[in-house]
Amino acid sequence: MIAVLAHDAVRLPNGVVLAEPQSVWPFADVVEATSARIGRCSVEFDSPTGSRTVRVSRWWRPRTPRSAAADPAVLARTAAELRTALRGARGGLDDGALALLRSALDDASAAGRAAERLVGFGPGLTPSGDDALCGLLLAARHLGNTVRRTPLALAVASRAPGATTSLSAALLDHAARGDACPQAVGLLDALAGHAPVAPALDALRAVGHTSGTDLALGVLAGAETCLRHHSEQQTKERP
Repeated sequence: MIAVLAHDAVRLPNGVVLAEPQSVWPFADVVEATSARIGRCSVEFDSPTGSRTVRVSRWWRPRTPRSAAADPAVLARTAAELRTALRGARGGLDDGALALLRSALDDASAAGRAAERLVGFGPGLTPSGDDALCGLLLAARHLGNTVRRTPLALAVASRAPGATTSLSAALLDHAARGDACPQAVGLLDALAGHAPVAPALDALRAVGHTSGTDLALGVLAGAETCLRHHSEQQTKERP
């Protein structure tokens, strides 16, 4: 799945980015049922006024977080800031979905329940459940123990085909590998102590209708789970 993005659109990690903004050609000619053909470094699609071709002139690599893992002391402070800033926020999730999100990294059984309930949950090209799972997978990979995300990543990959949109399934796969839009990466950097939390959260929550908030709720759930697992590990290691 390849997303064709206007210059002023959110930079998805699977995107071909054009020089033009959304208000001009070729986006003004694109309709919902537009078909596209991709190959040989170009994207060709149909429009009411004829066939259009966009050629790739250079490659770009999605931005990645600055830290492979966050210091637990720093993460405890920044996660508390994020929790306070998101107090009362729900995005497109209900209480049951939020509860599953918070336990999804605990074990394979919890991961399976979360994938069953959350993948494809909500309307739109990127349903709320998928956005939240993307945030959770990203946080588990970049803020804590990468092993913890494996059962969830496997459960989501098994569930996504046929349960959600092709675009959302592709973004879930990217999130499991650690790739995301720059706004989500910015919040991960803030949680690792590289930037203030509030501006990073504001930038992410500006993405989409509820997508940014859902992503942030997933990141928060992942950060809190990482902290809980770190505390449990320290308790086990004490003589």
